[in-house]
Amino acid sequence: MKTHSESESPVIPLLQVADYLSRPQQFLAVAEARAEFRQTLEAASKRSVVLTNNGEPQAAIVPFQTLEAMRSALLQLLVGEIETSFERLQQQVATQSTQPRNGQERPESTTEAELESLVRQARLRQAKADSAQRKKKRR
Repeated sequence: MKTHSESESPVIPLLQVADYLSRPQQFLAVAEARAEFRQTLEAASKRSVVLTNNGEPQAAIVPFQTLEAMRSALLQLLVGEIETSFERLQQQVATQSTQPRNGQERPESTTEAELESLVRQARLRQAKADSAQRKKKRR
């Protein structure tokens, strides 16, 4: 599979796809395509060939180079859209984390010492509550 060099513009595959899609299509019955496969492939190099079954489109013959250009172009568009979406999400998260909720000021960070103090206080309260429960059970 041929890859595009970094110096090559990402617009080139899109232009190749646009050029191919602007060409007129040729509709051809599957039975006719089987009988004249070589000519069908030659026609596909010049324009789209749509294979039909009972007049209904069933498939298209696309030159491999055009298929690769389409894949590359779609992949670039998809990656670009994912990057844009990710950047938007990052901005939303950054905005939400700096803005106070419901008009409240954002609390300051708690230090490790403050957290340890809170844990000690919670343990002390729980120990007192447990002690009071044991006293009630003894009575």
